[in-house]
Amino acid sequence: MPYPVSPYAYRRVRVLISVLFSIRFGSLSLVGVNDIDPLNQILPEPLDDMNLVNHSENDRLRSKVWMDFTPVYVEGRIQGADCVHCHTRLSAEKSTGDLNQHTQTCSARAGTSVNHQKGGLFSSSVPIFKSRVKDELLPALTNGKVQIAEYASRFHLGYNSGDRTCQNQHILALPADNMIPMEQDKSSARTPDIKIRKFDQEASYLELTRMIIMHGYPLSIVEHEEMKRFAKGLNPVFNMASSLDMEEYSTLLFQKEKSDLKEKIALSSRRVSLSASVWVPHGAEPTIKYLCLTAHFIDSEWKLQRRIIKFGVLWSSPSNLERMIHCKEACVLESEVGAYNVILEAIREWNIDRKLFCLTSVSEIRNSGSISKLKDMLIQRNCLPIRGELYNIACVDDMLDSVLSKGQSLLYRVGDLLERFIQACASSSLTQQQLLEVANDVGMKCPHEDAKWWHKIYFRLEVLLHFKKLLPSEEFVSVEEMKIVEPIYKILRVFYRVVEVMSGPVCLTANLYFHEVWKVRTILQEEACTEHSDVASMIREMQEAFNEYWAKSYLWLSVPVVLDPRFKITFIEFRLKRAFGTDATKYVNDVAEIVRELFHEYCTPVDQPNVKTSNCEVHNVEIDGFDSDLLEDWDQHLTAQTRSQLLSELDSYLEDGLLPRKDDFDILNWWMSHSPKYPTLSKMVQDVLAMPSSAVHCQAAFSSESPVIHKQWSTLNIKTIEALVCTRDWIS
Repeated sequence: MPYPVSPYAYRRVRVLISVLFSIRFGSLSLVGVNDIDPLNQILPEPLDDMNLVNHSENDRLRSKVWMDFTPVYVEGRIQGADCVHCHTRLSAEKSTGDLNQHTQTCSARAGTSVNHQKGGLFSSSVPIFKSRVKDELLPALTNGKVQIAEYASRFHLGYNSGDRTCQNQHILALPADNMIPMEQDKSSARTPDIKIRKFDQEASYLELTRMIIMHGYPLSIVEHEEMKRFAKGLNPVFNMASSLDMEEYSTLLFQKEKSDLKEKIALSSRRVSLSASVWVPHGAEPTIKYLCLTAHFIDSEWKLQRRIIKFGVLWSSPSNLERMIHCKEACVLESEVGAYNVILEAIREWNIDRKLFCLTSVSEIRNSGSISKLKDMLIQRNCLPIRGELYNIACVDDMLDSVLSKGQSLLYRVGDLLERFIQACASSSLTQQQLLEVANDVGMKCPHEDAKWWHKIYFRLEVLLHFKKLLPSEEFVSVEEMKIVEPIYKILRVFYRVVEVMSGPVCLTANLYFHEVWKVRTILQEEACTEHSDVASMIREMQEAFNEYWAKSYLWLSVPVVLDPRFKITFIEFRLKRAFGTDATKYVNDVAEIVRELFHEYCTPVDQPNVKTSNCEVHNVEIDGFDSDLLEDWDQHLTAQTRSQLLSELDSYLEDGLLPRKDDFDILNWWMSHSPKYPTLSKMVQDVLAMPSSAVHCQAAFSSESPVIHKQWSTLNIKTIEALVCTRDWIS
């Protein structure tokens, strides 16, 4: 007759097994080969079907050798044994001969004193052991197939008469279907599918460091009592580190990752573009500002990379005496000095003085005299291509903010109109509910409190227009007001999408920037024809700001488009002629000239000796008392011939037909596959397409504030902050 199993007992065992599988005992953890989840396999079975330990197995356990071993059960039968001293697994299916032999040779046992009077497996203890195991494991075992992977120390193997003093031994059992016969050896026979993993304190520290860095936790979290208890609960032998230890491990991890990245950049023969942005600590008015320098490059596998390589102090207030004392840092009184020092230090640290291509920076850095000073120094050392024409690029986010600021007064009027609309909807519970439903359906995220002012206005305009479609009979906005609202809505929608694309988390190749910026010009031109005088006046001011940006940026925006096989110089000529008419000829000629000049430099790189300088030993040979090189004209002829052949490579590319325009076109993959045909041009393409259009971190693209350092990190010294910020970027 089946033995009934109570639901309470079943739940009890499920909880027990769940706990046992989440805990590592001592310094070892058992790792199974298969992916079976025992909890999902457990089903209550009748007592008649249970065969945990039969009488013959009990007789085998009477041997004193079991005081040094833990039995391993499969389908209720002893199949193996684990040495409690060295944790070696031996076969015990038929006899205990191997076990006796192992006790004589076990080096770990020789240094361990085993008390044979307490907790031994004497004959009198076997019935107690059998009874307890059956009572506790009855609901858990299923058909002898899935058993507990690591049995709790509360189920002990031995008892003294009248005293429950126990040995620290565990019953280990494996899924029977996956049990492979043990291979016999002279001294031992391990199960090949079972891995014994030793606890690694250093590896645990490394994982803890990664967790703290990835999630921005304070380093002092390791000193919280709750954290210590949690770690001890998982593994009693784990020694929790201190905050100073975590700071040291963070620095070590930073140095390792930095070394790997430096090697990757050094092995690449391509140039590196930089972007510089300003970060601030979390909180009120900052007394310190940081400069974050990011490297952009295309690696040897034609993958676009973006990595933070430097994080330093841009400016610090002399009034912050406490920081100067705690962090032992001198204050930086002028941001111009800070920008120059941080960027120059990064160039030296990463050995990229001969690998620089361009620098894109936010206005606070770009407009400082330090950047011009740095540019002059680099040009003087012949470190920048085409005299630094592509070096100091304006951040596109700053351009968009600058353009929109020209219409700030009118946009604020629209903001007041939207406030009245929201208040009118909030006056009724029905319309308030409808408003919230519309806000959830507009297809864009609700702005945060620190969002840019124009971002909030655009979101509310989306809600207003969707609400009008839902309730066209309601007149929350007059017809005259709609003449202002509609053109502003169209302008803000384009600006929002341009920022979303150019400053998003996905790295874009530079050939896409021209098209996004052109959308801004197009929408301003289209809406300038509005009948509303205030809107028309506002758009004219916006166009003036945009044209100022365009005059300084059309070259670096156009060059990557020429290197796009779908467009080339033909597209630039088409776009500019339609926009500027006869004045377009100047722009087109400038673009064509800069492309050829840049390619010419790649034919004779500044960081490689040309034919003339490589033969300087011949040039200095003295013949008949005179310095002479009779073969110098031959060298010049070869140089000119080589240059002509290389220039024909560019001409060949420009003269080839255009590729059909497809949305899924991968320009990097195309150039990688065509690099044998255009070996020199493809090198130039790798550098040009890596140019960044924005220096703003993607998380701060729509924020009115600069990127923020975690509050828990801002009190640390700058070297530790740099290690945390850079490492987080590299391991993400």
